[in-house]
Amino acid sequence: MSRTTVLVGGAVVTVDEARRVHDPGAVAIEGDRIAAVGPREQVLTEHRDAETIELQHAAILPGLVDSHGHAGHALTKDVADGTGEWLDAVAELYFRASGTSFWEAESRLAALERLQAGVTTSLSYTGSMPRVDDPKFAEAAASGYEAYGLRHVVAVGPPNAPLPRRCYDPETGTETLVDLDRAMETTEAVVDDLHGSADGRLSVAVAPSSLVPELDDDGAATAFSVEQLERVVALAEDRDLSMQAHAYAGEVAAAAAAVPEVLSDRLSLAHCAGIDEREIEIMAENDVSASHGPLTHAYASARFPVVEAMEAGVNVAVSTDGAAPDRSFDLLAQGRIAAQLQRAHFGDTSLFPAGKVLETMTIDAAEALGLEDEVGSLEPGKRADVVAVDLDAAKLAPRVQHVPRLVNYADGSDVEFVAVDGETLVADGELQVDAAVDEVLADADRELRAAVERAGFESYLDPHPDLWGAVRYRR
Repeated sequence: MSRTTVLVGGAVVTVDEARRVHDPGAVAIEGDRIAAVGPREQVLTEHRDAETIELQHAAILPGLVDSHGHAGHALTKDVADGTGEWLDAVAELYFRASGTSFWEAESRLAALERLQAGVTTSLSYTGSMPRVDDPKFAEAAASGYEAYGLRHVVAVGPPNAPLPRRCYDPETGTETLVDLDRAMETTEAVVDDLHGSADGRLSVAVAPSSLVPELDDDGAATAFSVEQLERVVALAEDRDLSMQAHAYAGEVAAAAAAVPEVLSDRLSLAHCAGIDEREIEIMAENDVSASHGPLTHAYASARFPVVEAMEAGVNVAVSTDGAAPDRSFDLLAQGRIAAQLQRAHFGDTSLFPAGKVLETMTIDAAEALGLEDEVGSLEPGKRADVVAVDLDAAKLAPRVQHVPRLVNYADGSDVEFVAVDGETLVADGELQVDAAVDEVLADADRELRAAVERAGFESYLDPHPDLWGAVRYRR
């Protein structure tokens, strides 16, 4: 018989269908599932013999869901700072200068950062676009999440065109040309190896880097793009998998015209920078979700119409897009920034209410990944993925309205308790997982420097000459 534990709040912000907030509240956990959520005394009375964990000074929330990110980025923070060459630099590092030890070290660092920020479910591409010459790289990039008990979606599929893409494995000294056949074969191998592993905590999404990798002069999908779309859809439907891709202006319309089957509730699209009103309508009509990174460079280059998409009925999640080159896995902080950017754009402080912001990082993000029946809210029967935010801080006082206070002022450093599948991973702000943090940090530093040296990119670790005193970086 599974043990029962009661998390004794504080406020319990359920994000359930009724959006109930129990103050004070409690959450009962049996095994890996939530057994009860409700007023504190009611839950305690119904579970008199349960072990209790006291969190009465905290707000208890569903585990946060980071619906889009990239493995590798946790090791490439500040690489090539100010040069405008970060994306090209990391592509070389990821495809030609990194072995499995690089991806394992990055995975441990990224998993710890997400864990400490209260992110219990996440998705990561293996690289800035998927590295698919060998399934071992995706497996290595998932290893830290498995080791530390987190829920994680491995995003794998064809990299950006043009193909073939030349990859080099420094551990074996072998070079591989990745064409579409090789990319799909590796994707299937990763599905076979990882999907449903780690007691179901690891899953795989079929995730080409680009929804439509090539457009012709008329804005239509090329023959290569059509073939990729058809093969991605076939694999996702055959294996009943979710899909994700990056999408930019014109790609949604081109996909709808070429292979409309790709547009379904299986699919979430990252960035959506520059898409127009008709493309928003297409997404809404086909239940396609969007994953919006407010600090990503894509959004700096071309706006995703966040508010317009939400008002049209598109399910929009807020995500981190990874931890580099100039952001972090602190999803709570980025949710607040997402709202502030929309208010500034429209000059309208009524936009993006606090409750909606929290939804975009919990239940809406879970829906984007096809996991809304399992995570994203605190409800009986769902997975026991729970976080608690310490309210005993000057910035979180006075205690008036819980949801606005959490969204407007809290960040990842305020997370003091984390459980996934009912297993406590953080308690009293301290890690409960078997992670030697000093070793994780040392490994991260060593593996980055080794990859940079292999690529001949040592200068990318130096401070930019315009770091101080200048108004902008000269490139």
